[in-house]
Amino acid sequence: MISLGDDHPMFKQFASLDELKRVIYLCVVPLVFVALILNALLQKGEVTNTLNFIVNITLIFWLVISWILLHKVRFVRFVEYSNLVLLSVYHITTFSDTIKNYMLEIGGALGDFIVWMPIYFIFIFLTLGAKRGLHFSVAIFAVTVGNGIIYITQLSSESLGSILQFYFANFVYIIVIYYSQHIFKAYAKVDLLKQHAYLDSLTGIANRRQIDEWLEHKVMHSQKIQLSFSLIFFDIDYFKKVNDLYGHKTGDSVLIELAELIQTSLAKRNLLGRWGGEEFIIISDVGGKDAVKLAEQLRKKVEEHDFQGVGTLTASFGVTDSKQGDTIDSLLSRVDEGLYQSKNYGRNKVSIS
Repeated sequence: MISLGDDHPMFKQFASLDELKRVIYLCVVPLVFVALILNALLQKGEVTNTLNFIVNITLIFWLVISWILLHKVRFVRFVEYSNLVLLSVYHITTFSDTIKNYMLEIGGALGDFIVWMPIYFIFIFLTLGAKRGLHFSVAIFAVTVGNGIIYITQLSSESLGSILQFYFANFVYIIVIYYSQHIFKAYAKVDLLKQHAYLDSLTGIANRRQIDEWLEHKVMHSQKIQLSFSLIFFDIDYFKKVNDLYGHKTGDSVLIELAELIQTSLAKRNLLGRWGGEEFIIISDVGGKDAVKLAEQLRKKVEEHDFQGVGTLTASFGVTDSKQGDTIDSLLSRVDEGLYQSKNYGRNKVSIS
């Protein structure tokens, strides 16, 4: 299928949003793992709470299992929520433990703990989505604020400043990630609308608007570099009889099947679109005898194909090469003449014009 999205190789390989999320998790989980290890090393044994140590070890161990399950696409939703719960417990217990066993005793700052937060909040929104992610992250934020208020009068000025910085960073991360999701969704919707504006609603291949843009680009480029290309114009023979005998719904199925058959038979450098009705067009970088050979191969493909509910059908083809001084209209007129000749000579033929 040709579409605007094909220009973005990162996205065309994903069949669904869930699959994209899974791949993101496969990247995020190792980051969380590294963040946990670094956080433990940077603490240098200052945090001694037994619960925090157990949660930390459990989480590190579970992250390894999670990555394996995600890689094998097993229990994905369970992995998401279990990691979120463990990360949240770790986040709260580590923050509490740092205040009680480090900041109150030594009077230091949170320091490296702030570095961990963006990954954690990204994980929240990735798992729960924008609305639920906002509610959950605000709740976690409220818990840490409540925890800090308990000890606020006992903290040194350095520690107090560090905690206030931590709270401010929490607030900024939540707001930025929340609104970033909305911005990304808005851009995605615009891109989706733009993409569908260039796709034929029935067959899923390029529509006439996209074909016009392709042709405009091809004509300008070929004249600039003095390198020709070819057009192949074809339609199904006696398609009206298909609609009359089997109904328009079956006729639509035939067009969809034809588009899939041709698309799978073309190399990527060839562009396929639906011109209108039962008429299709191919823009190819090959020309001359190679273009005729390609059209002949496609003609045989159609002739040998068994269309579901209809049986065998044939198609007629017109082929033309671009010339210096060509316009879109002159090209289309010539290739249409080739198709007209194939019809006049008995159909199920390839004609050059």
